[in-house]
Amino acid sequence: MKYNRNLLSYMLGRFISYTGTGIQQIALPLYILDVTHSGIMMGFFSAINLIPNIVALPFAGILGDRKNRKNVMMVSDYARGCFVIFLGYFAMRGSLNLAFLFTVQIFISIMDSIFNASSTAILPELVEEDKLMNGIAARGGIDAVSMIIGPALGGIIYGIFGIKVIFYLNGLSFIISGISCTLINYENKDRKSKALTFKSFFTENSEVLYFIKKNKALLQLFSLAMVTNFLVAPLLDIVLPYVMKKEIGFTSQQYGYLISFFTFGILIGNILIATYLVKFSRKFIMKNSLVLQTMILFMFPVAVFPITVNYLGGHSLKLFMLLTCIMFLGGFFNSGLNTPLNTNLQEIVPNKMRSRFFSILGVFGQGAIPLGSVIYGVLLDKFPYYYILIVVMSVVFAVTLVFMKRAVPEVYEP
Repeated sequence: MKYNRNLLSYMLGRFISYTGTGIQQIALPLYILDVTHSGIMMGFFSAINLIPNIVALPFAGILGDRKNRKNVMMVSDYARGCFVIFLGYFAMRGSLNLAFLFTVQIFISIMDSIFNASSTAILPELVEEDKLMNGIAARGGIDAVSMIIGPALGGIIYGIFGIKVIFYLNGLSFIISGISCTLINYENKDRKSKALTFKSFFTENSEVLYFIKKNKALLQLFSLAMVTNFLVAPLLDIVLPYVMKKEIGFTSQQYGYLISFFTFGILIGNILIATYLVKFSRKFIMKNSLVLQTMILFMFPVAVFPITVNYLGGHSLKLFMLLTCIMFLGGFFNSGLNTPLNTNLQEIVPNKMRSRFFSILGVFGQGAIPLGSVIYGVLLDKFPYYYILIVVMSVVFAVTLVFMKRAVPEVYEP
């Protein structure tokens, strides 16, 4: 695939920014757990991080469709960089408390939604139409590389230097990403110059909802995204670090390595999609990946069940290797589902509403996560983790079977 300067600048900015984000994503839950020793506080922080993002998404989508997407990305990068460096300054002074951290994180979360709405929608305008799936696979691969490096570094850097260095590194990554965005030569031809009013806000988002309503496949997809994000997403953010560090006894570095293996699986999956799997239909890739990913997820509670943990010697190399294999395969099959699906959606949705569409999808997909995070945090303080995992994975498996039975062909083949 031939890369032009615009695409290279886009990929470079995402790589640097996502590396810094990966470092901080691993370190913050560990920091909160070290400070509070509470699963409830971990769940509360996750909710605080997501709720402003979700609320801001409809506005972010309109902004991405109305304004120059390159400029939106650039400004939000600089704003996030300043906010995170601000946290680093207070952490260095020893005056950082959880209330202040949660407050600043609200503004960072809003900037995240603004950046992501434009960053997701701009890619089809930077590649040839027949190379879109390769471009999305490449973006997924770049993101995966950064999220391999980031979590691995996050666990190590936090364990050695503490949270202040984490903030400074992530803040610098946002600044560099903003500079990279300035190198993109781009103009959104569909942007609108008229003022945004309450009426136009509801009108423009209603256009997207009507577009979704007309397509039964999209309605099914949005329902699946809501249910699976409610059940599965908090497992990685809340349950996994709690189980790995507090219940089994792995170190922060080992937890970072596990997350890196998940994203390494995504990387390998995207490489195969862009090279060897192009001869298969998207429907074939996606349906098989969905089933296999669900089966792999069900292996996780089995691996961390007390009988298995004791049999393998607690926080031993054997158990760690088993968990890395599960995480790798989970990421591998996740790419087989997400990359073809994102390609289909980019092709189906008109450019003039693409930012709004993916923002609305984000509302549906992420809207259930804060509630799930809080619920998981409460459950972890009241029930054994392995019972929670077994029940959740059983429900996920049942939901997947229902979706596979009722899914219409348009979900897979636009």
